[in-house]
Amino acid sequence: MNANRLRSALTMLGVVIGIASVLLMLSVGDAVRAFIDKELAVLGSNQLIVQNGTPVDGGGVKRRTGEVPALTVADARALAELPSLKGAAPALQGFFQVQYGESNSNQTVLGTTPAMLALRSWQVEQGVPLDERDVQAAARVAVIGSKLAADHFSNRNPLGQTVRLDGQPFTVIGVLGGSGRTLDGTELGELILVPISAMPMRLQRPGSVHYISVQSHSAAGLAEAQLDVEELLRDRHRITGDKPDDFAVTNLASIAKSGAAIAGGLSIGLGLIGAVSLLVGGIGIMNIMLVSVSERVREIGIRMAIGAKPRDVLWQFLGEAVVLCLLGGLIGLSIAALGAWGVNANTSFAMSLAPKHIMVAIGFASGVGLFFGYYPARRASRLLPIECLRQD
Repeated sequence: MNANRLRSALTMLGVVIGIASVLLMLSVGDAVRAFIDKELAVLGSNQLIVQNGTPVDGGGVKRRTGEVPALTVADARALAELPSLKGAAPALQGFFQVQYGESNSNQTVLGTTPAMLALRSWQVEQGVPLDERDVQAAARVAVIGSKLAADHFSNRNPLGQTVRLDGQPFTVIGVLGGSGRTLDGTELGELILVPISAMPMRLQRPGSVHYISVQSHSAAGLAEAQLDVEELLRDRHRITGDKPDDFAVTNLASIAKSGAAIAGGLSIGLGLIGAVSLLVGGIGIMNIMLVSVSERVREIGIRMAIGAKPRDVLWQFLGEAVVLCLLGGLIGLSIAALGAWGVNANTSFAMSLAPKHIMVAIGFASGVGLFFGYYPARRASRLLPIECLRQD
């Protein structure tokens, strides 16, 4: 191997590319799965989202032009009484021009009840959260995100300040902290919460809402909770027989499961692409080892003539093939680690090489060496010494 460095390096090239590809592709699959889990975790655990509209096959919600929202605040109150639910919170969401003194911007405003903060585990780091008295009195108070507070009230305490939503004055009573997100993807730091009864929005049906967020007591009880929600709403909306529902219930856990399945399939598919490179590299090693056997026939004959047994020759050539593959695997591992580091350094996409993937890759490399090196090694071990010594 040392005497033929260039040939050895080129022989390892296929294994290097294959191992690096397998590791990077498996890491991409894990990163996608982790990203999906993280994004859904931000929406809250054990969550069901009830929306207006008729559910369609394959997920999603079908709405008709001019459709009157069917869900109401009263529905949310009734859902909160279900034993299988931890709570329910209605939501009205809009995008309004928000004025802060002399400055203004367009922000997402969420009209809801205090239950929403508990269901989503949203924390108020300054001031106080919304309470039921604010909802009952339709008080014009607001809890704003930490980013908005930093951007518009950097030089003064935001608590007690007045902001105008759609021209109506609201007093800031709290500042949200931590992480979270609304259904449309708005970050918690850029969100404004107000009592749902004071939301500056006019709908066709008094008391109607855009969606209701509900939470079960545990992940295991989500399926039962979903059935209870559907049964209660069908009863309240007087939907009987085969009539379609005027609402749709989305299980975030099922979305997470689908995302994990997609990420797993992606990981397997990409890993197989890398495995093809590894297979090609293994075939290359077998070809080179066959050439090496033919070039070293006299060496094999001399070794056998002075006492080497066929198994000694077998292990010699098999060992060379495994060493080539292991060296290629280690180089491929280094390249994959460098690639993952580059992705992490330049993007927000977090990749890491899991120990199980490293062990699989190294084991695969050894297996390739054993599998593709066995035939040339066996062929070398079956050569007759007298025949080998006759060749020049």
